[in-house]
Amino acid sequence: MSEIKEETKVKKQDNGEFKNRCYGIVLIKSENSNFNADFTGNPRRLPDENGTIYATDKALKYAMRKYWVDNKENVFVWKTFKEDNGKYLPNTLEERYNNMKAKLNKNTPLEVFSECIDTKLFGITFAMKSGVEEDNKNISLTGPVQISYGVNKYEENIIFANDILSPYATDSGDKSSTIGNENKAKEVCYVYDFVINPQNILNHYEDNSEVQEKMKINTTDIDKLKEALKNAVTNLNTASKIGSENILTLFIKMLEDSKKQIPTLKNFVKISKEKGKTSVDLSTIAATLGKYRDDIENVELVYDNDMITVEGRDKIIKKDQSNNTH
Repeated sequence: MSEIKEETKVKKQDNGEFKNRCYGIVLIKSENSNFNADFTGNPRRLPDENGTIYATDKALKYAMRKYWVDNKENVFVWKTFKEDNGKYLPNTLEERYNNMKAKLNKNTPLEVFSECIDTKLFGITFAMKSGVEEDNKNISLTGPVQISYGVNKYEENIIFANDILSPYATDSGDKSSTIGNENKAKEVCYVYDFVINPQNILNHYEDNSEVQEKMKINTTDIDKLKEALKNAVTNLNTASKIGSENILTLFIKMLEDSKKQIPTLKNFVKISKEKGKTSVDLSTIAATLGKYRDDIENVELVYDNDMITVEGRDKIIKKDQSNNTH
């Protein structure tokens, strides 16, 4: 991985609290893979004239949650199982909540959610009914991190199917085994946008100081977010998702007092193939960021230079910064 940073106008965060709005993109390369299937088993397509392949925000969030789980972070929205008469069944929402409440030694949903990295960053809508009305637990939290759909930026959107022969017969006594199939995309480059607005929770709960205090994010939370954005998809190892990898992350941190809004960046990304290697053109993004230079505190660009080339990177990262790292 090649990592390039620009540090400018750095302001110290009080007590580690993170207050800056941030913008960025994440690029996922998926080759002979199915990063996000629909309910028919096919890679998802937009209803446009090209049948553009796309992936939902849920697909990336799942990968990020798995990355955090694998790194021993507390994650609330995660499928867990219980043993019941020799069978393993998924836990209900109430069971998941009670398990996490006991694990974290907390008493309320808010206390549990403030200790889980996914609910703290992504938010959650939580409704759990009890037989006793006053024990009903309902809470809706809008997280500071919002992620868009990931859209394929290659011109081609090719999906193919593989027949799979099962080693087992359908029914006892059958002479032939069953045939299944798997559907994959030939080559896709998903581009996701993300936005971080620490004011989300404060604006939605301006009269609830307890929520504001418990759910405010800090620099450690953002560090965990960055690591997941950079590595989560590569970390996946399921049969359908092998071949899907993180290849680039752009992270833009605004000055704390900036009011400027950066437009959706994925529309400015151009992807092509040159001599078998993916080329990512960020020149238009560089020109766009130039208009906001006085409002940007720092920029981080991380990419796999063994897999891709990046055009426009030197325009995104100022060469005259003495503390750039490569």
